[in-house]
Amino acid sequence: MAQKRQVSTTGRLMKYILQGLHVLPDLTNEKTYQRAVTASQKPYRLAFLYRLLFGATEYNGRNDVLEISPKYVDDRQLIFYLHGGGYWDQPSIMHYRLLKKLADQTQHRIIMPIYPKAPQHQAQETIQWTKDAFLETLEKEQIGANQIVLMGDSAGAGLALSLLQQLRDAKLALPKQLILISPWFDISDTNHEMKAVQPFDPMLEIAVLDLMAAGYQGELDLDDPLISPLYADFANMPAINVITGTYDVLHPDAVKFQELADDGGWDVHTTIYPEMYHDFPEIPIPEGKAAIQQMVQLIKER
Repeated sequence: MAQKRQVSTTGRLMKYILQGLHVLPDLTNEKTYQRAVTASQKPYRLAFLYRLLFGATEYNGRNDVLEISPKYVDDRQLIFYLHGGGYWDQPSIMHYRLLKKLADQTQHRIIMPIYPKAPQHQAQETIQWTKDAFLETLEKEQIGANQIVLMGDSAGAGLALSLLQQLRDAKLALPKQLILISPWFDISDTNHEMKAVQPFDPMLEIAVLDLMAAGYQGELDLDDPLISPLYADFANMPAINVITGTYDVLHPDAVKFQELADDGGWDVHTTIYPEMYHDFPEIPIPEGKAAIQQMVQLIKER
């Protein structure tokens, strides 16, 4: 595991701003919960603002798969990005901001599927839908899986690892590499070290994550490797690069995943940013910029 040492003043100040924003919906509130249920039943519509600011468009005529392209395109690779949001929420403006930066700096097109959301849609459906969207992208682009960089943040990072397992089990070709931001490795949230991090996390609450997990799991156990990839075997897989911050309640499982990888000889590389919170690469702070530069380098080097 590599660790970044410097923490910016802006990065520290942003922690207090995020605490006041209440990023996750309070699903313990009945009205908020019901609004989330209703939202999960509606099809996604790409906002005009995202078209205007980030050049996002529907991919291949589909409302549920989007594309962001740079001005100058390098067609040697494609980024397939699975957004976070606890398996409940649609992509935020910060996701679009991040993807636009990645597209411009790597010169790679980015495909972002808008997978079905909980609680109306649950794990087995979502995982199968994502696999189908991935394979349809390969067919449409007429490229091999080894020309795909598979990326995701938070729940989307967990879904990326679910997709990787599905491809392996079906004996299909695997992506070139994975880049995971603040991954949700274990939706059972049973790592006792999470509670020690909770007072420092300005974005996530374990109690809300548990409600999201319950709405997503469907017929699967919470420790099923398909929804909690911490319990999966990733031997003989492509390189998995993990970016995590110590002020993220999901960080202890990132450390645990790296330990499992070290023991199993898996190709996993974790970079730890001290005092950084969940999904910090999406936030306009020096550490976020550094993480983006790190991801761009990984994409260009491999």
